[in-house]
Amino acid sequence: MKNFLILIIPFLSCCNYNQEPKGTIIDIHKEYKNDSLNNSKDVIVTNSYFESIGGNAYFVDIYFDSNDTLRSAKIFLGDDNIYNKANYHWVSDTSLHITLYDSEGDSSVSFFAGGTMDGKGSSISIE
Repeated sequence: MKNFLILIIPFLSCCNYNQEPKGTIIDIHKEYKNDSLNNSKDVIVTNSYFESIGGNAYFVDIYFDSNDTLRSAKIFLGDDNIYNKANYHWVSDTSLHITLYDSEGDSSVSFFAGGTMDGKGSSISIE
């Protein structure tokens, strides 16, 4: 029994149970892409420069099922950093945790985005 415990302790020390799931990685688009073939749990991120706000903005479109209907929520985030990738994972039926990042550098922003079950509202909570 003592030998068994000695063998299992090194194995457990190399495992990290607090590791966050990797999620889904997608490219951030430069032009808005609205595909009529969107499915539940699809996410589209678009980056554009807006003269009216004097900087970059990111639009995050999330799609989810609600009462047998495909709903979407649209989130707007103004950020002067340029990101080219997004990593997300769903935390509930209508919300996800998402990180926008630059795959060539070290800048990133993480937030929670969500929509309402009736499709009439959205929310963002930046970490």
